[in-house]
Amino acid sequence: MAAILEGLRFQPGTSFIHRLDPRVKLLISSTLLITALLYSEITVTSIVIAVEAALSAASRTLKRWARTVYGAIPLITLVFSMNYIFLSLQAEVFTDPEIIYRSFAAAYRLIGFLASFSIFFLTTTPEELGMTFTKLRIPYMYSFALISAIRFTPVLAEELQAIIDAQRARGLELDKGGPITRIKRYVPVLIPLIVNVLRRSYELAEAMEVKCFGASEKRTFLRELRMRPIDYVVLAITALCLAVSISVRFFVVLQVP
Repeated sequence: MAAILEGLRFQPGTSFIHRLDPRVKLLISSTLLITALLYSEITVTSIVIAVEAALSAASRTLKRWARTVYGAIPLITLVFSMNYIFLSLQAEVFTDPEIIYRSFAAAYRLIGFLASFSIFFLTTTPEELGMTFTKLRIPYMYSFALISAIRFTPVLAEELQAIIDAQRARGLELDKGGPITRIKRYVPVLIPLIVNVLRRSYELAEAMEVKCFGASEKRTFLRELRMRPIDYVVLAITALCLAVSISVRFFVVLQVP
């Protein structure tokens, strides 16, 4: 779980992707996600994942992006198994190549879903996130809640792993016994985690109160977002790719191998 959430944590850098306007990066990630949603063909999904990997390599965040994909392997395996079992039972055939293809395609698309916004979050600071949502006319109260969730989710995942390791070092066996027994054994893990969450919530609330959060309706920022010529060029290319993706999906018939 912690590996999947690595894609939500900002990684400092000075790459070309880092310097792009966050609104442009949001459009790039949205285009990749929409394309992965529109197409179920493995070929198109492979292109989307290749583009995501190339962008991660260009921004020098490929290692953390790869960790996100690697951490999703259990979830991908689960999606493949569920689709294969459901489709096989529905068709009453367990060796149909088409069923295997459709199950693999559904699991494969999940990689594109999970990794599409990793590029955006890995190269965008929390301050830029807030400015982006403000420019999109989203109330700052909601954008602050979303930014806080994005920032603290990887931290909580690390704390959860640390608590699990500490309890295992004390002799707690989490991988033995039936489902009910395993759930009961997670109680010594969940209680410290809940205590840490409440403590962080109180600290965040006190910090917000000290800084007079919500005193001014119009939010100001130290630095304003300004589009540069290169941002407009990348924006135009991304919008063209999105238009082509939607047009091909609805007006061109793709042959499934």
